[in-house]
Amino acid sequence: MRCSWKSTARGLSTAGVVLGLLGGVPSIAAAKTCNGLLTIDYVAGPNFPRPGDVVRVRLTLGTGSIQGGTKLTVNRLRFDLDCNSNFTLGIPCTDEGAIVEYEGDPTITTTCAGVTWSSGHAVSSSPNEVVFTPSTPVMIPAGQSIPPGFCALEFDVKVLSQSVDSTPDQIEEVTGYLASQSDASCDNGLTSSGQQSASLPLCPTCDDNNECTENVCNQQDGTCTNPPKQDSTPCTDNDGDACTTAGCDGNGTCDQRHMVCVTTTTTTTTTTTTTTTTTTTTVATTTTTVATTTTTTTVATTTTTVATTTSTTVATTTTSTAATTSTTVTTTTTTSTTTPTNGPFVCRTPGFWATHAGREKGAPNLTQRVIDAAGGCIIICGEKIQNTNLDNANSAEEALCVNIDGESQLQLARQLMAAALNCVVNGGPSNCSASGIASTFSFCDGVCQNPGATQTSLSQCIEALDCFNNTGGTPAPGASCNPAPGNCDNRDLPKSICKAEDKCPASSSKKCNDANQNLCTVVGPGEAQCTSGLKCGGPETCTETTCP
Repeated sequence: MRCSWKSTARGLSTAGVVLGLLGGVPSIAAAKTCNGLLTIDYVAGPNFPRPGDVVRVRLTLGTGSIQGGTKLTVNRLRFDLDCNSNFTLGIPCTDEGAIVEYEGDPTITTTCAGVTWSSGHAVSSSPNEVVFTPSTPVMIPAGQSIPPGFCALEFDVKVLSQSVDSTPDQIEEVTGYLASQSDASCDNGLTSSGQQSASLPLCPTCDDNNECTENVCNQQDGTCTNPPKQDSTPCTDNDGDACTTAGCDGNGTCDQRHMVCVTTTTTTTTTTTTTTTTTTTTVATTTTTVATTTTTTTVATTTTTVATTTSTTVATTTTSTAATTSTTVTTTTTTSTTTPTNGPFVCRTPGFWATHAGREKGAPNLTQRVIDAAGGCIIICGEKIQNTNLDNANSAEEALCVNIDGESQLQLARQLMAAALNCVVNGGPSNCSASGIASTFSFCDGVCQNPGATQTSLSQCIEALDCFNNTGGTPAPGASCNPAPGNCDNRDLPKSICKAEDKCPASSSKKCNDANQNLCTVVGPGEAQCTSGLKCGGPETCTETTCP
């Protein structure tokens, strides 16, 4: 039960209130008054609610003095859901907008004997005024002061958003009677215009302007804390370095070098070849000597000289050498990427993780191993996932084993769960911030948490993540599937997850079927049906063990 924020009642009559004479002179016997009293109390819900919280309101009815009469008859009671405090507070007040929602007549209870109340107001923030009508008029004798009052009625309202007037951490509300509509009248002929205002205190936004810290309000005392966000949560990248990616460091600081690109250097060497060619050229020279024959005649004696012809051949050899040389060329190519790599991408479907989350036949629980590799906790759709137990609101098995033709939010949570596991298997954080699917994962995680998400957004996110989990593709929501090269679903899981000696067979078919048949789901109305685990109305964190 939350603390009661009680307002002070005030009662007015449509006739002028006759003041007592000075000196304690008794009031004029012929005077008439019709004082209806009212109070507003907040009797259940957080002391400092946040958008999405339900608060129970109690309106207590009473009376003051009724001169010239004995009772007040109540035909109607009005309650304005939210009022702009920049204007006068009264019935009706100036509507502040879609700030508070009435939760419907089924939430009404009353202590007014023999009476039931109804308004016909839908579960809605519009119209701003809820008019409660009793099944029979409520007759209240004079002098029923508050407390305790004569009787009360209670009902539920839901806070939809922060206040937008000059008091953003308070929502002003009013209740009362309209004299012009004879909502409450006394048996002396007068009508009551009793009215009361109250303020519903809200949790402040607690924004410390640090994107790497959570903005948490303590709903018991309204104080703020700013714990650090999970390690590797994306933050603004503003260092101008294409080779670094910013991320929260787990201590509340946006680290511009949280992820540094991998540099690959490829060196290509061309072998030097030197070729020497030797050419030998032989030139032959021929020398010819011609002998001259001389004939000498001597008287009585004849002398004959015969010339001898001699040929001489001289061979001259000339050698020349020509050398051809090729130059050595070394080419070095350096490439950088901002996406860390640990080998070819590995992917597995939601069905794989669902049927590998147990120990049937002595097989290992691969899904739990991946959760443990992520630090023992994964956040998807605003839900804390830390085990594979059945009937547990923090179970990956309850996220994965849902009817594949069922409700779209459950289907999106199923695909987000598988994507987070796949990102961890590939060496990145579970929010996929180091993967090509980072922006799609972040957007679709927000869609999963949005109760007003359209069917189109849900369907496009389911298809995009299904492409990633089946083929390694990284499409934006609404884009065509773009399968990654190769068959990522056939590549081996890291040895840290699936050891060679384990063989890693499907190990939880029956367990998954049991999860599919029970009422427990990690998101949606089924979360309340889980017998264990954290079941908070808003986003959960890995550090929480109880709901705020």
